[in-house]
Amino acid sequence: MKTVAFTTLGCRVNQYDTDAMRGLFIQKGYEPVDFDEKADIYVINTCSVTNMGERKSRQLIRKAKRTNEDAYIIVTGCYAQLAPDAIAAIEGVNLVIGTNNRHQVVELVEQLESTEKQISIVRNIMEQATFEEMPLYGNEIDKARAFMKIQEGCNNYCTFCIIPYTRGKLKSRRIEDIVKEAKRLVAHGYHEIVLTGIHLGNYGIELPEKPNLAQVVKALLEIPELQRIRLGSIESVEVSEELVELMAKEPRFCTHLHLPLQAGSDHILKLMNRHYTLQEFKDLVVRLRSRIPGLAITTDIIAGFPGETDEDFEETMKTVEEIGFTHIHAFPYSKREGTPAAVMEDQVPEAVKKTRVALLNNLGQKGLIKFAEAMIGKRAEILIEREEDGYYLGFTNEYIHGKIKKDESSHEVGTIIGGTVVGLNGETVIIE
Repeated sequence: MKTVAFTTLGCRVNQYDTDAMRGLFIQKGYEPVDFDEKADIYVINTCSVTNMGERKSRQLIRKAKRTNEDAYIIVTGCYAQLAPDAIAAIEGVNLVIGTNNRHQVVELVEQLESTEKQISIVRNIMEQATFEEMPLYGNEIDKARAFMKIQEGCNNYCTFCIIPYTRGKLKSRRIEDIVKEAKRLVAHGYHEIVLTGIHLGNYGIELPEKPNLAQVVKALLEIPELQRIRLGSIESVEVSEELVELMAKEPRFCTHLHLPLQAGSDHILKLMNRHYTLQEFKDLVVRLRSRIPGLAITTDIIAGFPGETDEDFEETMKTVEEIGFTHIHAFPYSKREGTPAAVMEDQVPEAVKKTRVALLNNLGQKGLIKFAEAMIGKRAEILIEREEDGYYLGFTNEYIHGKIKKDESSHEVGTIIGGTVVGLNGETVIIE
């Protein structure tokens, strides 16, 4: 049996694509192995969000070649889409696939056996108008949570982001295909599905029937065995009243939203070409919390965007403290060639970015602790993901780490168990 190894850089959408490709290989009789092991085939799913991502992608390609110089090396993902010639020029690369045609990956690998030539399948992504159907096959049945991509591409064109150029226009998966895959995942032991996409909140707007994200959630709630539905990242301006109503009333729809703020200053939001003002974001948070008790809100923030002054950053810090996010993914601005922000004036020094990231992460930790402490005395449930040191561990509905002491009852991974939060161990709530 031939072996295949995978590695993934970048976002949850990229991870979904890798999981789907792994399933395709397994369906054809290949055996997955760890990327550090010697394998017949290596698949590197690349990222191009930052220059660092591209550098790591190149390093992983060379690592695979060193591990087994006779292996086929397959490179796919955003970096492959953006710079196929540069990828093809790296010694040892046999197959280059962009962000489309990955459903053909096994067929293309098998073509390599009958040719000594390198194969490159990278098309103009802007000409791709339909969602590439590449379902998960639920092969990793020990996992409780599945990330399911239902949307591809983005029309926002934020000035810092290369993704619209690597993923193309908005493309949405049809609801019947989403439900079909969800049923298959549930049958394979998954009990929570996280809906993901590049521009998730704009799901369906390009399809003739104009379905929306709330309709997807409603359709999934018709699957009685599915115990939890969670949303991936969604833009604040795209949180519809219908979604709010569903989250407020449906216990299986997790009370957790990831709303990327990116900056807490209108000056910087405008430079970023974000489509909301700071006050609009704050007003949404107030409205959401008034409607959805116990709602957890997480976010992304870029520190040191070009032109960000000390005053701009101070405003961001005040905004973060005021809102009280339960987690902040703070990261330094990284110049991405090919984007408008890369040529903007007043680039912020790296040392300043690093300091600002640390300050934001510190505030984010305080927000998490405050939220978790407010859970004490209230009921919480975890979806068991693993056992460790006599405890069941998993995430709560609000996406907070939780643990429950194991007793004489035996529970499998994927089971939802709960009780009352009695304390806090670091960033983990203790439930009895």
